[in-house]
Amino acid sequence: MLKENKRKLIISSILILLPMFVGFLMWDQLPDVMVRHWGLEGTADGYSPKLFTVTVPFLFLLFTHWFCLYFTMKDHGNKNQNKKVTGMLYWVMPIISIFVGGLLYSAALGMDVNPGLYTIPYTGILFIFIGNYLPKCKQNSTIGIKITWTLKNEENWNATHRFGGKVWVAGGFLLLLTMFMPRALSLFLFFAGIFLLVAVPVFYSYRYYRKQKSEGTWEEKWVVYDEKNEKTAKIISLIIIIPILIMVVFVLFTGNIDYKYGENSFTIEADFWSDVTVKYENIKSITYREDVKFGSRNSGFGTPRLGMGSFENDEFGYYTRYCYEGCDDCVVLEVGNKMLVINGKDTEMTRAIYEELKNHMQ
Repeated sequence: MLKENKRKLIISSILILLPMFVGFLMWDQLPDVMVRHWGLEGTADGYSPKLFTVTVPFLFLLFTHWFCLYFTMKDHGNKNQNKKVTGMLYWVMPIISIFVGGLLYSAALGMDVNPGLYTIPYTGILFIFIGNYLPKCKQNSTIGIKITWTLKNEENWNATHRFGGKVWVAGGFLLLLTMFMPRALSLFLFFAGIFLLVAVPVFYSYRYYRKQKSEGTWEEKWVVYDEKNEKTAKIISLIIIIPILIMVVFVLFTGNIDYKYGENSFTIEADFWSDVTVKYENIKSITYREDVKFGSRNSGFGTPRLGMGSFENDEFGYYTRYCYEGCDDCVVLEVGNKMLVINGKDTEMTRAIYEELKNHMQ
């Protein structure tokens, strides 16, 4: 089936990579460190180097696109699948890629970006779009509402997908309405709505199964699986998951903060986060502290080893922090009208940072 849709595969793949190409064209206009994640409140809380942000998300989406298409088309249940359903699969990832690219580059160019304002309508439209195709989806093991009762019985599959299509279209319009509500209520209704849109068709399938059992019309017949295809999918999944887990563990428990002292300024060089240079003449005060309550992080990078970025507490308000989590001691600098909190891996290194800065300020 992929051979029959080469044109769609090529066009959709180009569209997925389009934001990456745009990023290279805009390279000189983009900052060295770019926002890559926002919290539920719409505040940026994750950053990455420019090269990573411009390439990795879109290459990952391309790989996911090919992976999903390959195993969907290899599924015997899709040999006679509705062409509109299989055609839809080619355009989901390109739409996501363009949406993600728009958010990343808008934030990088200094625009005030709140993904929630776009994610809610985007998700609502996506549910409406997919809901229109659910009733057309024929029984298979890769596309649709794949649960025990639908996979075992074609009548249950058809009834569940007809019902699910109506629920998803109606639910999609209701999700669109949530964006006009207060932020907290909108988020609650948004996530509650998604949960219901997933749960209601599943519950309907189970009730339909109980009805079939009571009427004696239930006939159990599993969708035919391609065991070789399924085994290959598991192997590829492991090949993907294991490196990701290794990378996550590496990031969580590695990384350093180094201090380079110059004649007129010092530079904080941090792994996984942007560097910063501070002129000695701009430091109004310096104190050594053992009792700072760090408060909460508004944006930045945090692991069990490192805590960096923009923080907020009762004493300083908003301040910048470059600290090892394993050391409670820290050096507090008043730089202009802002506070900077730094430390070393342990008390001895933190004390050395304090003494070095004091010497350069004299």
